[in-house]
Amino acid sequence: MRLPRVYYKEFSQTDNISIDNKSKINHLINVLRLSEGSQLELFDGKGKSSICVITSLKRKEIILERISQIKSQQPEKVKLSVLMPYIKKENLYFAIQKVTEIGISKLILFKPDNIDQSMKKKDLTKINEKAFSIIANSCEQNGSNIIPDFLTYEDISSALSEKRFSIFFDLDAVQDLNCIKDYKDDITLITGPESGFSERERKLLDANTNHNISLGKNTLRAETAPITALSIIKSNLGLL
Repeated sequence: MRLPRVYYKEFSQTDNISIDNKSKINHLINVLRLSEGSQLELFDGKGKSSICVITSLKRKEIILERISQIKSQQPEKVKLSVLMPYIKKENLYFAIQKVTEIGISKLILFKPDNIDQSMKKKDLTKINEKAFSIIANSCEQNGSNIIPDFLTYEDISSALSEKRFSIFFDLDAVQDLNCIKDYKDDITLITGPESGFSERERKLLDANTNHNISLGKNTLRAETAPITALSIIKSNLGLL
């Protein structure tokens, strides 16, 4: 049985390992039913991990001792990034969880021109904090010791300012994935909001991306498109 995994970014830099986060303590004690003497795996989000044992377990603090050598995980040779818009909050969290579980190197969020009304006046700072928490929790689940980079932008033009090989997925596209079948470099996958890309965004995408590709004849929901695109790309490139 696989050991429980916990994200702890400073663990490789100290011998005094303690967890004082209330929600994490609650999860370890009341959900996983861990006790003194239980073992778990800590990872720092940058590739390092180690097995630890709980030496003291209290309601406000859990103290651990490292009992194995620190191991290092190498990043994937082909780095896949997902560039997606802010969409309805719960749908956004679902999409972030799933693309992280599948495996990405970077997640980038942008505020689309056609942003959903439910998100227009939301405090994106709080949403971003929750998004990163979901990313970290998803890495605890999927076994990756490297947490994807997380970036946010005010609009798509800012997000596209960093030049990269990129593909955007669109209902009107005629190309399929055969055009990148043998591509072995970093790729950014771009998907749109519930109401689609605006004309301004479409022009920017046409000018700043390498390919406009179809995901098939079915119209996918905004939260389904990045999951589907990532799964298909990883499968076609033999990365699953």
